[in-house]
Amino acid sequence: MPNRSPAIIVLNEASSSSKTLAGQALMKLLGPNCILIGFDDILERVKPFGAEGGRSWSGFQRMLRIMSFQLRDGRLQLFKKLHREVVASHQAGHDVILETVLMDRRALHDAALCFSSTNAIFVGMKPPLEVSEEWETKRNDRPAGQDRKHYDLVHAHGIYDLILDPSKISPEECATTILDRLSAAWPNAFQRILKEAPGKNAA
Repeated sequence: MPNRSPAIIVLNEASSSSKTLAGQALMKLLGPNCILIGFDDILERVKPFGAEGGRSWSGFQRMLRIMSFQLRDGRLQLFKKLHREVVASHQAGHDVILETVLMDRRALHDAALCFSSTNAIFVGMKPPLEVSEEWETKRNDRPAGQDRKHYDLVHAHGIYDLILDPSKISPEECATTILDRLSAAWPNAFQRILKEAPGKNAA
């Protein structure tokens, strides 16, 4: 895609909705200047609960850290840190693909605050729930029922620049559709989210 400014591509989905495959397909199209990042990456890097395993005292310390994390609303703080890292990478000239699960309205609003003035497209990856549940079962790496629990929460806001059903098109087709949408018009979903709830939970 020549003659365009770097973009932030936010892929929002419930778990097991094929956003990682779409993100990888986007990376191939965007080239080496592209960064792919997700909430799991910052969780792994920060390790707010400490390392797994160890002695019983270490396990007790880990339990205390989890309690403290919850009391301090640590998940929201990590989302805020992630969003600002995405903006910093974008300002350094990179295309950034963000894989995320924005269930918390406060995290959604923070994303809008960070990304609304950039060339950021907000994409809903939304296969039918029954398909997402089928994919979840095949993955067998997370608690059953997580997709059903998160599905409506993730998409409750209803505001996207683009909604894709990855059960109907391939990851490569998802990627080209997203880039075609970026070429067609400046995305504005994040601006619309801010207008819906101006000033809410400002960072």
